[in-house]
Amino acid sequence: MNTLIVDIGTSSMRGILFTEQGERLASCQVLYEPVKYPDGRIEQAPGDFSGALREIASNTADEAAKRNVSVDAVAVTAQRSSIIPVDRDGKPLMDTVMWQDRRNAGICMELEGKNDLIFERSGARINTVFSGSRMAWILRNCPKVCERLFKLVNIPEFVMHEMTGEYKTDVTYASRSHLMNLRTRQWDEEMLALFGVPGELLCEILEPGSVCGRVTRAFSEETRLPEGIPVITAGGDQQCAAVGQGAYQEGTLSLVAGTGGFLVTALDAVPERPDPQLIFNCSSVKGRYMVEANVLTCCSAFDWFGRNFYPLKEGKIDYGAINGELEELEGKVSSVLALPYFQGRSTPDWNPGAKAHFGDISLASGRGELVKGLLEGIFLEIRNNILLFGDYAGIRKAYISGGLTNSEAINQIQADVYGITLYHMEDSESTAFGALMAALTGLGVYGTLDEAFSAVRGGSGMKCYEPQRELFAEYEKKRERMNEMYKKLYGI
Repeated sequence: MNTLIVDIGTSSMRGILFTEQGERLASCQVLYEPVKYPDGRIEQAPGDFSGALREIASNTADEAAKRNVSVDAVAVTAQRSSIIPVDRDGKPLMDTVMWQDRRNAGICMELEGKNDLIFERSGARINTVFSGSRMAWILRNCPKVCERLFKLVNIPEFVMHEMTGEYKTDVTYASRSHLMNLRTRQWDEEMLALFGVPGELLCEILEPGSVCGRVTRAFSEETRLPEGIPVITAGGDQQCAAVGQGAYQEGTLSLVAGTGGFLVTALDAVPERPDPQLIFNCSSVKGRYMVEANVLTCCSAFDWFGRNFYPLKEGKIDYGAINGELEELEGKVSSVLALPYFQGRSTPDWNPGAKAHFGDISLASGRGELVKGLLEGIFLEIRNNILLFGDYAGIRKAYISGGLTNSEAINQIQADVYGITLYHMEDSESTAFGALMAALTGLGVYGTLDEAFSAVRGGSGMKCYEPQRELFAEYEKKRERMNEMYKKLYGI
């Protein structure tokens, strides 16, 4: 069975046609970017997603025909909390309100008094990233949209409807909304009432790995994908990344350092006394859970620094120059202290008003010291979150992926800051592989996830990074200083 994985990220959509052993038969990537407005809005035209989907599907169908191979199924994984209002025909009524958009901050502040109830039901305290308050903002502030509104969908739901005509979702996305009861794995009537979101505006919830529908004749005629092949919801991108890295077993951490930083480890059940500083979600493994923490800015902060403080090379950030300066500082802790809150703070202390700060800068502080200090600040914040996982799963090792893991110098800094062994797979497509594993297990090609992992990822090479204990001790002291600075700035 050959499966087309559609992986919908913040800056691109990718399609990879895999065999059931994880061999790539075809691939296509379409780049796009959300629009960031001066007033804080972050939006994207839904046509970016439908256009990218059609381009990927058409290219995959053509490449499969050239190679005389079949396309037998489609599986979707995606960013989780952006929202598109659509009419009865599935046509978007406004631009996508992206997951980074913070116009819902006022609603979140209103609901803070209900945080204990929200956390008990949904597994997460109120925050601007989750989609429920984003839906509430649309319902309150966009009356013309509401006149024709039929469904409030996220990007994967929108894309799957484009292929199948069905409105289905899975528990991984629903558990990122504040609107689903984490234990019953269904929409929660009290949460729907609290947020003011009618249940009929939402999609039917399925388990990850489920068939959401089949490719329609209309979509087949547009793209040449075979009519009637199943379309599977594999789960959210971070859930799939964890599965693809083998972090579906307790004690193993999946760390994706992309636009933001996402930390995930597996749980068999929701703990009796979950820590409200963390986020408890549903896993891409049917019936299981995961505990998650996140840092809102990783690559985005690093790229901001690269664009503004390094000369561009052929119009692009000169990552080679940055790596060279980092290598010169190898084995040294930067004297610069940075708080990486360019878009507020998420876990362990949600604070949308937090800002980035640089401190301890002197005339001796060069550009390399500044960029290394920024990276250390990002990784020290990740370390704060790793420590919170200890009550639920002792973290012994981590698999890392994402844009900030493409440099050996940066990966070594991470190992030294976290104090645990890190593994970076040579083929870093962990999200796509996780989606493939979820789909093939859901379709019954493999009986267990272990069988799927062995078949798909068994031959992957990887690089290991061991922490330098003396540096780890220095970084722990620096983390204490960073946390003290945060407390002084925000009176916490």
